[in-house]
Amino acid sequence: MKAKITWEIDTKLPIAQTVLKKSIHALTNNKYQFDTDKIKQLLEFQPWVAQAHITKKWLSNDIKIKIKSQQIAMRWENNDCKKKQAPHCTGYISNNGELFSPQKTVKSAAPLARSKANPTIVMQLYQDYQNYQKQAGKMLIKSFSKTHIDRLVFKPNIKVNLGYQQKNQRLARFLKTYKKLRKKVARKRLDKATYDMRYPKGFTLKY
Repeated sequence: MKAKITWEIDTKLPIAQTVLKKSIHALTNNKYQFDTDKIKQLLEFQPWVAQAHITKKWLSNDIKIKIKSQQIAMRWENNDCKKKQAPHCTGYISNNGELFSPQKTVKSAAPLARSKANPTIVMQLYQDYQNYQKQAGKMLIKSFSKTHIDRLVFKPNIKVNLGYQQKNQRLARFLKTYKKLRKKVARKRLDKATYDMRYPKGFTLKY
């Protein structure tokens, strides 16, 4: 008797089940036994698939495939791209810090990240983003650019240049400075300003 497949797919997965079936068709069509390792590998090659968990049913060759969708933590743009429409120039960073660039895109209000398309750099960016956001508390990061220096934009449009060293200390200094300035300067001016924190004991402020 030919083996059968039962699917359990994350409702957040933005691609159709037919796409998944097509990707493993050669391994499953008219088969009496499945190569579950290869099926798992092909399914997880799909950018939107975070994990494919496969279990065999008791006393048969039938299998159950459970698909977990990638969760968007950040939107992403490649610093090296001149045109965003080019392949692998845009994508997303998952809540595990993994960069993925699917053909099918979705609208997202997640913070925007900019970096090179290097997994190590992207992972570091995501870890730094988490640390910065935790440090900033209720001030929400709108975008984060990591090149040779770190640049943050807080909502609504507060630009902060942290440079490449002592970044946590500089962010702490900015937060303290911003809190003090709010008592003296109009909020509208502060929230459109650029703060350069790369000075040993001070900073520059441009409105």
